[in-house]
Amino acid sequence: MENKGYSRKQFIKRFFGLGSLLVGGKLFLNCRGKNESSGAESKNKAPSISKDPCNDLTEVPSGEIKKRQSLGYVLKSANPDTTCGNCGLYIPPKPNDKCGGCILFKGPVYKEGHCVQWAAITT
Repeated sequence: MENKGYSRKQFIKRFFGLGSLLVGGKLFLNCRGKNESSGAESKNKAPSISKDPCNDLTEVPSGEIKKRQSLGYVLKSANPDTTCGNCGLYIPPKPNDKCGGCILFKGPVYKEGHCVQWAAITT
């Protein structure tokens, strides 16, 4: 076999060098701060539906609104036994707030609401 000036050692060096560069670049891009936004999210805020603070989604990013929709969140549960108020994922409102929250998505949540991830409160 002829040696064409390209050895196995050179191949391995280049392979791992390029691989390290790609993995490092991906980690660098994915490890940005969690509070940073791409700018596109801030432009895609949902318009306010009403003056009701529990229905005001102006400060909620569009990705979170899509998450709410994908979880089937509704403002009022069809079954009074499975409301956000008696769900283990519900975050009760602070003393000066009228709306609660949810562990699964950002934004205001009605105590009477419901989504497909409803979970009974365990004590």
